[in-house]
Amino acid sequence: MKRQMMPKKWITSFLCLVLAVLLLLSAAAWVVDPYLQFRIRDNAYLLSGRFVDAGLIRNYDYDTLMIGSSMTQNFDMELFRSEMGCKPLHVSLGGLNADEMDELVQAAYAAGKAETLYLCVDLSYFTDEPEPSQFPPHLFRTDPLSRLRYLLSYEVWFRYLPIDRGLLVFDRLGLPMPRKFADSRSIDRLENWSGEEPVGEDVFLHNVWVEAMQPHKIDEEAVWREIQPRIDAFLNRFDFDYGRHIFFFPPYSCLFWYNSYFTQYFRLYQRAKIYFVERADAMGAEVFDFQSAPFTADMSIYRDVLHYGPEINDWMTRCFASGDYRATAENIAALQEPIAGNTERFMEHFMEVWPPA
Repeated sequence: MKRQMMPKKWITSFLCLVLAVLLLLSAAAWVVDPYLQFRIRDNAYLLSGRFVDAGLIRNYDYDTLMIGSSMTQNFDMELFRSEMGCKPLHVSLGGLNADEMDELVQAAYAAGKAETLYLCVDLSYFTDEPEPSQFPPHLFRTDPLSRLRYLLSYEVWFRYLPIDRGLLVFDRLGLPMPRKFADSRSIDRLENWSGEEPVGEDVFLHNVWVEAMQPHKIDEEAVWREIQPRIDAFLNRFDFDYGRHIFFFPPYSCLFWYNSYFTQYFRLYQRAKIYFVERADAMGAEVFDFQSAPFTADMSIYRDVLHYGPEINDWMTRCFASGDYRATAENIAALQEPIAGNTERFMEHFMEVWPPA
């Protein structure tokens, strides 16, 4: 009889052990809470935007929310506080697509904290095929099953819990950490790359790849028939009765516009922005268009075709405060006129220094 009971007891003991381990790890996940699902801990452990954005929007103390791609990652939140007189939070993420922005905005509506939303609009939202969101969906929900899935997450247990304990040891021992790790623990500097990715003319020339481009033949009206409904669909996602919505077009380098001449997208981009501003204006939103700024012809402040140094993020903050480069249905066409001249000036110098030595 005992021999028959042995396997059953062994299985029972094993299941009890497994359950105890699961409970222990889940309790540790709840206490440390590396995805900020239950509480906010600043400067505590390594943060990853894709995992903490939902928790930040739900639990952080803010009244102004900045959402965008890598174009927004280097905004200085201290400068934003002083210039705008607000309590800001930015949840930037490299490669953020339109569906992901929608998820973050809907989470902000549900949280009910943001009085103002700053939303970075990349032109690729309207010209590229839509991509699905890569956010873990359970992090945006608060039902018991979603909470349980978070607490039982493999990545929480074996990636972020060990990192949290390791950083705690570093702090207790007073050991210095590389700036990259120190910055990545700060909510204000979430996903900020300014300390690790240099900018400058040499960097720009090294990072861009130029080929002998031939003009592409496209049916502009056919392409426009794809772009226009994407703009409509994008704007229709938002509840413009909820607070202020401030969209902005980031200042790409003039090499972006030069390339668009060859793909025949130059006029389409401008047409898309005019349509976007007119629609947003009619809906009660505000728009800033920074893409005609003179410095877009200066490759010394860029890392590549799109990405600029943090001083440009500071400049945009001051423009938000002053109203410079505010785009309306009445001025958007005129606001875009300098782009062609900036691009011509840029290419004159570019052709002098390309290819790099």
